Amino acid sequence: MYPWREICSLVLVGAFWGCTNPLLRKGSSFVSSSNESESASNFCATVKRSLNKFRQVRVWLPYALNQCGSVLYYFLLASSDLSVAVPVCNALSLVFSCITSYLLGERVDQPIKAIVGSAFVMAGVAICMSCQDESIQVEDKVLQETLVGEL
Repeated sequence: MYPWREICSLVLVGAFWGCTNPLLRKGSSFVSSSNESESASNFCATVKRSLNKFRQVRVWLPYALNQCGSVLYYFLLASSDLSVAVPVCNALSLVFSCITSYLLGERVDQPIKAIVGSAFVMAGVAICMSCQDESIQVEDKVLQETLVGEL
């Protein structure tokens, strides 16, 4: 079985990333720019508008939480298997993003497909984690047999 600490970390990273994406989208849509009529090709104006968005709590707070998820993700990558951590975090991010978008009242075009897709993602995460757990046990047995054979 996978350690609870790693499972909780995987879920937390997925939650940080998935829950903050709709909040960032919603927060940045609330920020209105008074100079929207300026040409979009003006690089300085575009940078200024983007930086002005970060002055709003609706933007920088979800962004900060998203970055906390990224920091936790890098610590998680140092201690867990990449072949499990990367797909599980990304899959859980998708599921949490769908749930958060629904809770924020965003329109879902085909809700049944979203629910079925999220269920498939969760089934894939479970399969990935169970297969990885079996391969870790097999590797441990092979390593123990090798060490015992050398002694």
